[in-house]
Amino acid sequence: MTYTKIEYEFKFNFGKTMPKPTPASPERPKQARALRTRRKLIEALERLLRTAEFEMISVQDIAREAGVAVGSVYSHFKDKNAFLEALLVYWREQVEAQLEIAETQDSAAALAALGSLRTALFEAVKSVHRQTRENGHILRAVYTYTRLNPDMGDEDWQALVVRSFEPIGGLFTAYADEITVTDADLATRILGFFFNTIFLRSALMPQDTLLEAAQLDDDTLIREATDMVYAYLSRPLKQDAT
Repeated sequence: MTYTKIEYEFKFNFGKTMPKPTPASPERPKQARALRTRRKLIEALERLLRTAEFEMISVQDIAREAGVAVGSVYSHFKDKNAFLEALLVYWREQVEAQLEIAETQDSAAALAALGSLRTALFEAVKSVHRQTRENGHILRAVYTYTRLNPDMGDEDWQALVVRSFEPIGGLFTAYADEITVTDADLATRILGFFFNTIFLRSALMPQDTLLEAAQLDDDTLIREATDMVYAYLSRPLKQDAT
């Protein structure tokens, strides 16, 4: 599956598409085998999560999917819950790798090429929606892990979230003539929070019927979310009282 340049630029915390893992650096044969096996098990869990909830997946299921003997699983993970922490670390590594690449790109130029602020926002919202849906299985697993480990430190994750806001700043360079918001830093943080949360409910609860009850389909939600953000960024300036 390929992505447009604008989809690549807008990589936010809960909208990341997991890339193919890069080859491991050379290790001693035994260490290399252990790392490959561990990676195979994590990737097997990631695949299984696409069609089943974590609570419904057994260690035997993971081993079968990975093509690994069940007994050897416990050489890498003490129990099933340990897979969640490993999956979280794995996903964070992929997100960091994507951010490092994205930070070398000229987001303002990519946004400007779309021709208008509204079009740029529409593509951004559509991209976040698509990626959030595609990674819903990971988000649900992360949610399960944080629920089971309420005391886990999340400083690194929060720093990663804030770092992921940076490409949004390109909007203020590309469309300075259309944007009336004067505090670009605040607006960037507001949009970052918005993009990280608007589609999260449907990702965490795929069987949720709220959208159906509200008579909202995906296209309508994307369009209206775009209009909301556009109105926020281009609202008329307040006139000083006379």
